[in-house]
Amino acid sequence: MKLLIFVCLVVSAYAQAPKPCNSPPQWESRELRTDYEHKYQEYRRLSYDETNKRERQIAEVDVGGDKAYYDRLILYNENKNYTLNLKTRICTVSAINRPFHYRGVHPNAKFDGLFELGAVGVPGEVVAVQAFSANETNEYYTGLVTYPSCYPVQNLHFSKTYGFEHSDYFDLHIGITDLNVFVPPTECLKAEKSQKIIRLVEC
Repeated sequence: MKLLIFVCLVVSAYAQAPKPCNSPPQWESRELRTDYEHKYQEYRRLSYDETNKRERQIAEVDVGGDKAYYDRLILYNENKNYTLNLKTRICTVSAINRPFHYRGVHPNAKFDGLFELGAVGVPGEVVAVQAFSANETNEYYTGLVTYPSCYPVQNLHFSKTYGFEHSDYFDLHIGITDLNVFVPPTECLKAEKSQKIIRLVEC
């Protein structure tokens, strides 16, 4: 009888354990990204497409008071990273050296807890969030999403290669306003064409 009660309690607890929600696959927002390993911050305008694994970032990078401005298009499925320096208008085209970064709930995430941000008990001054975490090869991810809508609020990412990265998201809008945002800038298309010509000549 005791064994039956124990089994029933375990089954009940398992059934009540929250499962990872599904964050919107396509959205745009402002992002504050802090890289503690390399000691700099980025203020970004971000367009995120998890479905096609691609991102567009318009970034202001602050390194010790020195600022630089970049337009990045990262196409993971094509293994291409276009980075346009907005001051010099020089574009570099390179391969991507890291896996796709999930900004919503990671596919292999586990539920860590439900919390309230803000002044609890004050109407309109609190937001419920869920915490999830996931382990990848040599990497650890944890994030906060709103409850119950599952909109990304914060990411913390730890890895041996990149150290500790922290992102906060603001003014998030569901969907992509203009899909042309994922078309490389003209300067980058020219740079890519030049690289192809150089490779052909070298062959």
